[in-house]
Amino acid sequence: MNTATLAKLTERATSANSDHICQPVGADIGNGALKLVSSHGEYRLESYVTYLEERLSLGQTKGYVEYVQGERSDLEGKQWIGGINAYYHSPRALARVTDDKTGKIDLGLQLLLSALSLQPYRSEWMLSIAVSVHDGATLGKGLKEALSGSHTVVLNGKRSSVVVAVNGVLEEGTGAVLAYKSKADFTNALLYDLGNGTLIVSSFNDLSMTARSYSQNGGVESLIDAIATNDLVRRELKREGDRHLIRTGIESGQFTYGTQYPEWKFTDAYKQELPRWVDTVLKPMVRPTEDRMASATALLAIGGGACLPGIKGLLAKRNIQVLPDPQWANARGLYAYALRKVSNL
Repeated sequence: MNTATLAKLTERATSANSDHICQPVGADIGNGALKLVSSHGEYRLESYVTYLEERLSLGQTKGYVEYVQGERSDLEGKQWIGGINAYYHSPRALARVTDDKTGKIDLGLQLLLSALSLQPYRSEWMLSIAVSVHDGATLGKGLKEALSGSHTVVLNGKRSSVVVAVNGVLEEGTGAVLAYKSKADFTNALLYDLGNGTLIVSSFNDLSMTARSYSQNGGVESLIDAIATNDLVRRELKREGDRHLIRTGIESGQFTYGTQYPEWKFTDAYKQELPRWVDTVLKPMVRPTEDRMASATALLAIGGGACLPGIKGLLAKRNIQVLPDPQWANARGLYAYALRKVSNL
């Protein structure tokens, strides 16, 4: 979607909000992080949740939510922290989206509400949300039901009413096509989504998905696991590495490990494990698409895995182009979809 059209839709949706019409939101509930896009900006929240036995009594913690009442009776009376503060609060008691095949359903609403706590306070939220999932046929209905409805919550000590209407559950990758359709030729395109928990290959004829396949156990998380158990890491730490600290070190591109090992980096372990991951995970995903590559009008990569240090050059050898801001591509397209729904265009 081009900038002018997006601005027009945003203006219309924003003016509609003043009349209590739902605010459009794109929510990419990833295995690694939730990416949320709205007219208020873009917010990223690690896909971590820590449930608390009792309410927090002092100060404000970003991501802290108390669920008072609402459609999700299973959450009534519970409190939790979502995002990076969940890790800081209790690194050994995290619930992570990537830990279960139904993680997006099980933790989607909790993460969405935690993400709202990052934004300026509002007493009422009316959200019209577009989301995505890697297998809509089996998971789409459950995700929609888990998010939808009216929820009375306390966000960082302040009570809010949150009404969620899910305007669409799209297949993963469709959002990226909506976001970048004016910047690439999608007449016969192949899209490689390198996610934290899944690797997905989709083919598109314009906006129509014509085929897809995915591996749910071969995402970037498997690379992080391999680094955490690498001999070099265990020799330095005298134990397995912390997955969150390894992820953070990779995302920074510095390969540093937390704050207490300033003289050590896990660069060598990464260099050992990345080629193995490429050979055992990435290549088997790309290889079945070779027959389609010759006629493809675009070969594109998105997802957090497309940001891995060194991966862009490896993909370029197969003429696969990494889209700009690949980790945000799907969320921005979901927002564009939600805008159109709210604006009735």
